[in-house]
Amino acid sequence: MNHRLVLIALAIGVAIGSFVVRRAIVAQQEQIGRQRYGQQISEQLEQIHASQQAQQRLQQKRAVLAELLDSLANNPQDTALLVPVGKLMLETGDTLGAIAYYGRYVDSAGGADVVALADYAFLLYATGERERGRRLTQRAIEMAPQYQIALYNMAVMAYDRGDIRGAIGWMERCRRADSASTLGKMSVRAIEQLRSMLDTSSNRTR
Repeated sequence: MNHRLVLIALAIGVAIGSFVVRRAIVAQQEQIGRQRYGQQISEQLEQIHASQQAQQRLQQKRAVLAELLDSLANNPQDTALLVPVGKLMLETGDTLGAIAYYGRYVDSAGGADVVALADYAFLLYATGERERGRRLTQRAIEMAPQYQIALYNMAVMAYDRGDIRGAIGWMERCRRADSASTLGKMSVRAIEQLRSMLDTSSNRTR
């Protein structure tokens, strides 16, 4: 084989090798593209599925709510229905409706259900009736001293009034009630932040 044929053979070999490399690179990019595209599709499908499930749960709650309201219309003295109606109204986005039915329950039964009482109290506070909301939250705590939601809500109310020390005190009570619960862990983080704010405030006044 002469030098010219050797050079041609080398050139063809290089060209084939380069083509193989390019095809490998393209194939790899295509695979990466498919994986990324597939991942995006998978994430979108999961979001759609989650949205559909949430919508189905919402529709189910509305259906149950309609049944309870119908039962309550037929039996207006059945105060036991007021709490689940208020809860479902809250869960379906009807805050004012929830306040109305929780209020009817508290007025008629004296707020024996501490969960409903605490929910109602915080709804009142959040919608402007702050002093009454705070008093009812205090009543809920007197009924159930370890009820963390009421303790946490009192801390939020204290912070809202600018009483950082008071907020820390209520958060401490919430943490001591159950440090392993979600609210207990949230209280630990809140206490750290509140103490940091208190330290910053103290340094500024020096």
